[in-house]
Amino acid sequence: MTVDGRYRLVSSLARGWSGEVWLARDVELDREVVLKLLVPRDAADADRAWAEARALARLSHPHVVTLYHAVRSGRPRGGPSWLVMEHAPGGSLEGRPAMPPVMTARIGAQIAGALAALHAEGIVHCDIKPGNIVVTGDGTAKLTDFGAAYRVGGSDTIPPNGAVSYTPDYAAPEVVRGQPCPKSDVFSLGATVYALLTGHPPHRTDAPH
Repeated sequence: MTVDGRYRLVSSLARGWSGEVWLARDVELDREVVLKLLVPRDAADADRAWAEARALARLSHPHVVTLYHAVRSGRPRGGPSWLVMEHAPGGSLEGRPAMPPVMTARIGAQIAGALAALHAEGIVHCDIKPGNIVVTGDGTAKLTDFGAAYRVGGSDTIPPNGAVSYTPDYAAPEVVRGQPCPKSDVFSLGATVYALLTGHPPHRTDAPH
């Protein structure tokens, strides 16, 4: 299958509540990319899906995945769409065995820098976890998946907030209460660093919310 006449789907990488993720080949530029399929359930869901695209588009940071292109389906508002993003060949950090402290500290510092950039734009990621951190070929860590992003302050980067989505194993208490703030991401980063060091999160629950 080819998307928009140039992105040839190669293999499925992941499926989650916010969409499907595919490895693809950009046949025009001859490079690998990642495509995220967004299938909104209604118009409000579509607004939030495109909010993820806008949030990524305005962020230029070495530790945030780059958004290359966004493809609308051509159908009325609410139809499926695709985000075309940078491919990190090292994959995500989900399910990896315990890492050495020096490597963990480096990844933690890189993602902390990404969070500082997000928070400066009035965005709380809300779902920091190993599965939302990917690694490039040279070992650089990058933050991905802004499907749960939450607006704070006066920023209009994303639409008015709805229900907060999060992963319980890594969520701060205020996120569970539906009141995320920038400190919530710091809490989740701490839980993520713990998981990278030990091979498991500091506390375990059943499933993502």
